[in-house]
Amino acid sequence: SLDKASEDYASSLKILGPLADYGVINVSSPNTPGLRSLQEPKALNKLINDLLKVPYCPPLLIKIAPDLNDDDLEDISNIVCENKLAGIIAVNTSNNRLGLEDRLICQTGQSLKEEAGGLSGSPIQGRALEVIKILHSKVMGQVKLIGVGGIDSPQAAWERISAGASLIQIYTGWIFDGPILAPRILNGLSKQMDLHGFKNISEAVGSNAPWL
Repeated sequence: SLDKASEDYASSLKILGPLADYGVINVSSPNTPGLRSLQEPKALNKLINDLLKVPYCPPLLIKIAPDLNDDDLEDISNIVCENKLAGIIAVNTSNNRLGLEDRLICQTGQSLKEEAGGLSGSPIQGRALEVIKILHSKVMGQVKLIGVGGIDSPQAAWERISAGASLIQIYTGWIFDGPILAPRILNGLSKQMDLHGFKNISEAVGSNAPWL
């Protein structure tokens, strides 16, 4: 139950914390009923404070949903900075079908609006980029941002870094492009750095440098 969420997260962290370089507080999975309510300020503050008390607690990041509004993002930014977490992972999958509601899933015969679970990949790319921009303007370099969601090309990766992400993650891209996506992204980032005269990728973070 949600009122015992802190105990549940803490029980895992106690076991895994000593073995981990960092931990992620995932409060944004669309597949667990009620979980996203833990993103509300009061619940999130309690959860974070309880987890920070766990012995041998590693650096913690929080993973958030793309469906939060801009005011929610500001609240979360404040909570993360006040509690000195290591960073924010933005974003998880979306409950919004983003204009694809009537798309039929051949395996089930149901439309996308009838399917449970979150939408990932290129449809959420725009919002994911927007969220990173908003978070970057709020945290002001106090914590690291990890960009996720629809990163399926060198350009998408560059845009996320340029908007303020220090790191990126890919998941749906693996399905469509396979392992070759990683070196393709790295080569693309390297070329952009040369074009912009950057010596280190850290110079691109939050620079708003365009894709050339």
